[in-house]
Amino acid sequence: MKPNYLLKTKGAYRLYDEYACNLPIIDYHNHVSVSDIATNGRFASLYELWLASDPYKHRLMRICGIEEDYITGTAEPFEKFERFCSVFPYIAGNPVYDWSRMELSKVFGIDELPAKENARYIYDKCSEMLNSPEFSNNAILSRFNIEYQSPVAIITDDLSSFDGKTFAPSLRGDNLLEPEEALKAQLSTETGIMISDTKTFLKAVCVMLDRFSAAGCRFADHALDADFFRDDADGKKTEMLACLGIEYAKRGWTLLLHLDAKRKTSSRLASLAGPAGGYATVGGNFDISALCGLLGRMEEKGGLPDTVIFPLNMSDQAPISVIQGSFSEDKTPSKVQLGPAWWWCDHSLGIENTLSCISSFGVLSQFIGMTTDSRSILSFVRHDYFRRILCSWLDRNNSEFEWELPFEIQGEIIKKICYINAKSKIMKGDIS
Repeated sequence: MKPNYLLKTKGAYRLYDEYACNLPIIDYHNHVSVSDIATNGRFASLYELWLASDPYKHRLMRICGIEEDYITGTAEPFEKFERFCSVFPYIAGNPVYDWSRMELSKVFGIDELPAKENARYIYDKCSEMLNSPEFSNNAILSRFNIEYQSPVAIITDDLSSFDGKTFAPSLRGDNLLEPEEALKAQLSTETGIMISDTKTFLKAVCVMLDRFSAAGCRFADHALDADFFRDDADGKKTEMLACLGIEYAKRGWTLLLHLDAKRKTSSRLASLAGPAGGYATVGGNFDISALCGLLGRMEEKGGLPDTVIFPLNMSDQAPISVIQGSFSEDKTPSKVQLGPAWWWCDHSLGIENTLSCISSFGVLSQFIGMTTDSRSILSFVRHDYFRRILCSWLDRNNSEFEWELPFEIQGEIIKKICYINAKSKIMKGDIS
């Protein structure tokens, strides 16, 4: 790909070249396979790595009318790959178009635009590369200059594969809000604590949280889907989340709240494609009053953790940006802040809207920046995608709005957003 890809001005290219492109990656929340990293897994073909489990690509294939048999069905791997390539030129404008080109270029050195005519060439060339040790799971990861990454793990997962420093777990805490009896039984076995009520449940959970801290955990993630507060009529899940947030704060962790997802849509596709099949959508406007109530409850109890909020509905980005000034703490920059554009918003429109909202309603220089939130190891190219858009946006706004920021100050802001601010969240939780 061209060196100035997505960099629209000479100033943007210079900012990217001198400040952004060589910064290490801090990826504080993702869903990559811990077992594949532990075993340094291998990929049988480009289909297995690039298409088999990618709901973003599957969704676009469905929109273009590709039969399900060539998406999640019984067709041969190359046939599925060829069908994706056949529609690829026609998905321009979608971020998958950009990500895919960047993945092929940066990982495999292929700059050709995928199409039906060259599908066989791309497939065979990449599959051949994947047969060599230089393209194992971890060898691919090593190409991205990752300083720290934090895949999710649930409370009862084995944490022995994490090194606690550059590779640490991020707690996925959704199953703790309304715990099933099987989870309580497993926690009792793990901790030796007989769970009989909420108090003893939390006591057992705290034992496990300490294990997570020892494994390097610095982030806890909770998904508050579109109807979260409405469905929580008795307030039990909200109260449990508030109690957990207080425990996260004690350990210096950062709480990640993912809002607005509407996961139940087509029951037909759910039965065909499974829980991560690419058919979820964006919920309506989130209940900001209830969200502030949750944060306020933790704050009143003296335990509001640093909190990053990821709305899936772009119309919620502005009010959540304002929250940056509503919950403050001495000597803690951006105690509560808007997170990076997430899931269906992770494209140039969503990223630029995020930057505009934070700069208009908060303080841009305190933004925690990008994380992949993805299952694919190739998705680390999205840090470069984000950085290029950031450099273009900053250079353009500095000119259009006459900010008159010196080049060096623009560079410092980029370094903070792309690296320093996220790293500071990790260091805050360093209890060693």
